[in-house]
Amino acid sequence: MEDITTAVRAVCVTAAGICIISHLTEGTRLRSQAEFVYRLVFAIVVAGLIFSGSKKIELPDLSIFDSNEFSFSTEAYDNAVAEQTASNISDILLSQLSAAGITVDDIVTEVNISEESGISINRVIIRTADFERAAEIIRSSLGQKTEVINGNS
Repeated sequence: MEDITTAVRAVCVTAAGICIISHLTEGTRLRSQAEFVYRLVFAIVVAGLIFSGSKKIELPDLSIFDSNEFSFSTEAYDNAVAEQTASNISDILLSQLSAAGITVDDIVTEVNISEESGISINRVIIRTADFERAAEIIRSSLGQKTEVINGNS
């Protein structure tokens, strides 16, 4: 761990030196030559850290990350995307119904996202006094085969 700390310090110090030299020599002919020299020193420091035979920098063991953990996060991500998509579609339908003068008590959209990222709307459950008109507007937006369920019954 000390080797990595030393390497990081050396790189940071040389990078800071490049910035300081470039600001001190700004607007002079000396700037390009000073930057060249300091970049050369930077390259030597980095090369020395990489090729030093006596000090071997060891990378941490990455085998502790099991692929099963990633499948859980992928599943959680897919569920979150489906929920957000359903919420967005419900909001859009609600605004369309409100624009048509229909008061909606509740609207729930059930969606399914395939592995090819295709979105299919399984059904829309709506609670409103004017169900028939609302169902007609929803079907005109989402397709005539969309299942619209009356949530009042």
